[in-house]
Amino acid sequence: MDFDKYIENTLPDTDRTSMDTIIEFVKVYNKWANDCHNLVKADRTKLDELTKIDSVARKVLQSIYNKYCTSKNRQYQREHTGYFFYGGTYNSSSEIVICTALTKNKVEIQTAKIKNIATSKKYIVVKQGQIWKIDTVESLAGNNKWTPDSL
Repeated sequence: MDFDKYIENTLPDTDRTSMDTIIEFVKVYNKWANDCHNLVKADRTKLDELTKIDSVARKVLQSIYNKYCTSKNRQYQREHTGYFFYGGTYNSSSEIVICTALTKNKVEIQTAKIKNIATSKKYIVVKQGQIWKIDTVESLAGNNKWTPDSL
């Protein structure tokens, strides 16, 4: 696994808009997660190897988070557990349906639901210096309420 493989067709950090950040993150993350899933599918013993704290897969995931997400303690989320599939942004849509500026440096972006696969997501994206980064994500629950989710 090579981090550059996942970001080869992405924009330079300072050129990305808030919407580009969401689109790229979802695509890059899902490409990484699918590669991990396919490795485990081919050889079940790879699961332990992929989730080890010092594994190449975890290092690539950390690089993805560093590029697209704000720096914060996301304990029990993927970057700490190494759990690469199901829930959170796994298999979620990168199609943006609503983008609302909350402040000059803070935007709320909602993505489309994928029927029978993934719920709609609402991302809060903040501008840090010249770079837009994802701060939080929520999923639309069955009761039509937004609930915190993992990236």
